[in-house]
Amino acid sequence: MLSLFALGLAGSATAYNATYTHTNYLSSTIPTIDGTYAQGDEWLASGTQTFGANGIFRDEWVMTPTTANLLIETADGTNDAGDQWIICFDSTEAGGATEPDGGAAPKANDFKVVVTGHGATATVQWYKGTGTGWAAATAPSSAIANIAQSLAAYTPKIGTPHYVLEMQIDKTDTTAFGMVIMGYNWAQYVSYYDAHAGGYGLQSWPPAPASPDVPDGWGYIVYEFGANPTPDVPEGIGLVVMLAVSSVAAVGAVLLRKRTKIANL
Repeated sequence: MLSLFALGLAGSATAYNATYTHTNYLSSTIPTIDGTYAQGDEWLASGTQTFGANGIFRDEWVMTPTTANLLIETADGTNDAGDQWIICFDSTEAGGATEPDGGAAPKANDFKVVVTGHGATATVQWYKGTGTGWAAATAPSSAIANIAQSLAAYTPKIGTPHYVLEMQIDKTDTTAFGMVIMGYNWAQYVSYYDAHAGGYGLQSWPPAPASPDVPDGWGYIVYEFGANPTPDVPEGIGLVVMLAVSSVAAVGAVLLRKRTKIANL
């Protein structure tokens, strides 16, 4: 009986680090992939996932067209050639609702994207698992996997100039790699390396000892058929409206003080 119980536990073991789970919410707005975002509908349905000292990623999926959308930002605002994003996806050949299958090494249905540097000299390299490691792969077209970054002046979460990376992936495409890049749910590793002397160094989700080379240690991304019920990106409000509201509030406060003084007299 003990042997059967042990086998049952082995059969139900997760192929990812279940301690780190993030919900991928449904958005009715297709985000613009330009390397920045602001208040408004673009990322309103998503939720913040913090990592490291000041890293943040957020994601959302869109039904039509069916895409996975990812945004990563940290407080790094320095331009160093060695700055680097790494994003890994643990997919399955069957796609759909099939759970990620993990592994001690990247399998043929695992993918890694490495974005190095900023601006005109930035490079993007895709990799596909081999069963023992990673092999360089031809990058999908921008219609299948669109990536953009920029030095944003500020965002709703970080108020100083910093780099932002956005990515949009067609979740139904099988032409680039012979299988979908991720299914409904998938395991994921996200990191940013700040190469600046005295900078933030490596920040990752999940944190070390997780690495891009061991899918069993990646976090779990589970999809939700609805928007974030507690959005943390405020809805947009125009500057004119904001100033008008502020002015009305200021006038109201002055009148209230005057009426209070009259009442006291």
